[in-house]
Amino acid sequence: MFLIVGQGNPGLQYARTKHNVGFWVLDRLASHFKLRGNALIAEARFQRASGEWVLGLLVKPTTFYNATGEAVAPLARFYRVPPERILVVHDELDLPPGRLRFKAGGSSAGNYGLESIATHLGSRGFHRLRIGIGKPPTPEAGAGWVLSGFHPDLKPVMDRVVQTAAEAAKTWATEGLEVCQKKYNGLNLAVPSERIEPEQA
Repeated sequence: MFLIVGQGNPGLQYARTKHNVGFWVLDRLASHFKLRGNALIAEARFQRASGEWVLGLLVKPTTFYNATGEAVAPLARFYRVPPERILVVHDELDLPPGRLRFKAGGSSAGNYGLESIATHLGSRGFHRLRIGIGKPPTPEAGAGWVLSGFHPDLKPVMDRVVQTAAEAAKTWATEGLEVCQKKYNGLNLAVPSERIEPEQA
């Protein structure tokens, strides 16, 4: 059993903002979500190369971004999902558009949604799929940056990123974190043919 959690804010006013790229990825994995408690949930069933099926849930919290843990922790407890079988898909200021990176644990680096999950789970051991949105022009502009949309010129790049991230989330569920780090951490989807040396952090 696994949980793949997209970070984002509910409501049409936030739907196309940078902060909601986690929701975009989950929407590539399922088309129908049902409201259960404080999350929109879809069942997921992915097949390993061996033919074995792995089952899990796709989770879009309705708690708003900074309170993501209020939705994630009860589900993890109810289904007895350990932190290392939870993948949180979220926007990342420290990566440029076109980059994505898998990571296990570590600091929340000012991401209040990640901090909420860590606090409510009592663990930082969950896995993360970080999706680059780039830095704002000034540190003070951070809040406005994440709640604004991408420049139209970046639409083709973000379409590639979201599709690749959805495929990567499936790979994580079926093959694990290390395979994903080797396969995806070195991609630069802003330049589709370019690959750099992967970073494990």
